Amino acid sequence: MSDYLDMLEGLSLDTFAGTPRPGWSGPDTLFGAPLAPLGATGDARYIVAGVPFDGTASSRPGAAEGPRAIRRASLVFSSYLDSLGEHEMHDTRTGEVFRYARSSVVDCGDLHVFPSDPLRTFQAVATEVRAMVRGGASTTMPILLGGDHSIGFATFAGVMSALRERGTDQRLGLIQIDHHFDFGAHSAIHGPIYHGSNARRISELPGMERRQMAFLGAANVTRKAQFDGLIADGAHIVTAREFRRRGVTEALAPVIDTMAKSCSAIYLSIDIDCLDASVAPGTGHVSIGGLTAGELMDIVAGLLVLPIAGMEIVEVAPRYDPTGRTAQIAAQVLFEALFRATL
Repeated sequence: MSDYLDMLEGLSLDTFAGTPRPGWSGPDTLFGAPLAPLGATGDARYIVAGVPFDGTASSRPGAAEGPRAIRRASLVFSSYLDSLGEHEMHDTRTGEVFRYARSSVVDCGDLHVFPSDPLRTFQAVATEVRAMVRGGASTTMPILLGGDHSIGFATFAGVMSALRERGTDQRLGLIQIDHHFDFGAHSAIHGPIYHGSNARRISELPGMERRQMAFLGAANVTRKAQFDGLIADGAHIVTAREFRRRGVTEALAPVIDTMAKSCSAIYLSIDIDCLDASVAPGTGHVSIGGLTAGELMDIVAGLLVLPIAGMEIVEVAPRYDPTGRTAQIAAQVLFEALFRATL
């Protein structure tokens, strides 16, 4: 043991302070970000919160476990900026040259949910999301981890309320990347507010127009009258098939152009079931014919030219994916959105 103890000579905490940790270590916060209470997040660029609620699941419950799974999966990225540094990078999948840039992130833990009371959950979530936006700087962006997609109504309403308090010219638009339109009017099981009605409820908020809404990646069957009605009312729709046929850049261009003109800010809602079930099995709804992970990455990257005021990723249900890849994809989508800077 004497030789071993000799190895400790001259060593201190400073010796290891700057060394990256392995991807499975660290606190269960998004990308290992420091914890901060609501209302005390300072001037952080991104404020993260989980919404572990799946009280309106109709097919397979489990999305309440999503926030913890995404946070745990994100730890593999927590040391990227330390290990890779802020150098020029070359993406061999897309050919893009970029660099990862540091940005301040804090994690507020989970918002209040009431598993047997959806309405009280939505009241709490909207109130606390509004506080997240109010308490930050003008450039602060909330990042929400779901939860079933019903929470999207409350998160959007919270962001909208906070933005409108800042000025009268706040036209918040919704871009939803999803296998479905979530435009149901009423569920025989859940009533008017559930995971399949969030977009319709958003469209009914004061001041919202359907031309301020875009639905990307749809690949499920839907009522023809509903589809035709969305088109007639000015909503923008790009199906998964259209992305595949035209390519992401070309198919996305008119959406970016029109949403930039009609909205002063965008709320981006990503339902992980936009991905084909062979890609992301860990979700409540088995999706056939959905996007690939690369297509989702390209769509999100393309949308970042817009003034994004908030972002959520929902419907990760890790119990159906023993490989962990669904949560890993969700974490990587967020990492690239938050830290990749195009040159």
